[in-house]
Amino acid sequence: MSPLDRPDDLKSYYQDRGVVDAYMHKRTAQPLNGLLHDRQITFLNEVMAARGVRTALEIACGPGRLTAEMRAVPFGVAIDASQPMLETAQQRMGGQAGVWSFLRTDAFRLPFQDASFDVVYTCRFIRHFQAEDRVRLYREIQRVLRPHGALLVDALNRDVSQAERERQGVDTYKIFDVLYSPEELRQEMIQNGFEVQRMDGILRHFPLQRRINRLRFRLGGLARLLIHALEAIPGKDVNTWMLVCEKRG
Repeated sequence: MSPLDRPDDLKSYYQDRGVVDAYMHKRTAQPLNGLLHDRQITFLNEVMAARGVRTALEIACGPGRLTAEMRAVPFGVAIDASQPMLETAQQRMGGQAGVWSFLRTDAFRLPFQDASFDVVYTCRFIRHFQAEDRVRLYREIQRVLRPHGALLVDALNRDVSQAERERQGVDTYKIFDVLYSPEELRQEMIQNGFEVQRMDGILRHFPLQRRINRLRFRLGGLARLLIHALEAIPGKDVNTWMLVCEKRG
């Protein structure tokens, strides 16, 4: 079975209550995924604080994995196409959504006026689509961003991710991910009206960190300590990038 890469198929997949219920554990429980989660949160809060963000849009918020950890947003809107995901996100906020509003809608047809937001951010979303659909998403994000607003987004390094996927078996991945070289990633952003201002590498020693993560049951808490310690050392085997892409013009 081919990985899911079409908007309607992905919408259906994330309506499944089993997928929704397992999502947070899958993304945060393991030492490796937990590190990625923590570093994404740190990145997003740091960038939004530095930019003095007043309004933010989170696309594909899922169960509020990131939303619940945002500290530098005076007013935010979190959207998702999955009602079960949105319900879970609101539950995680404990009824204290505060500055956040939640809305079920389609990211390809955002129900907002032009130039509504200082920042749009999304993780594990745009990369799941083929080029034509990514262009459609970029166009909508461009439309709702204010002049010189920013898109904060993740991307996967082909040089590292492809080898790991082949070892694990490409058929085991249920959802498509586009993989990039740094130059391909920058060019895609330029072609869609963005300038890459910052590009942070996360999971800097991914092949080694991945091997340690697989030994987590044998190593116990030591696995987490080793994975985090490696992250403090500069490395070339980066798995994930987080980008600040400013709207041009």
